[in-house]
Amino acid sequence: MRDLDQYSEAELEALLAEEGWDEPLAPVHRQQLKPWQQVVFWGLRIYVVIMCVIVLWAFTAGVHA
Repeated sequence: MRDLDQYSEAELEALLAEEGWDEPLAPVHRQQLKPWQQVVFWGLRIYVVIMCVIVLWAFTAGVHA
């Protein structure tokens, strides 16, 4: 396998065109979540906050023990 600097400019341009890397990416739009999905994500956020509080509490209790 050759290094990138061992390819000519024409070879690189041909590879980019062949692979489609010279074309712009398709636009990405925000996906609207269903209500049950929003509830699940809010539940995950609350879970993460509670777990962080528990870890901090355990860490501080272990430092002072």
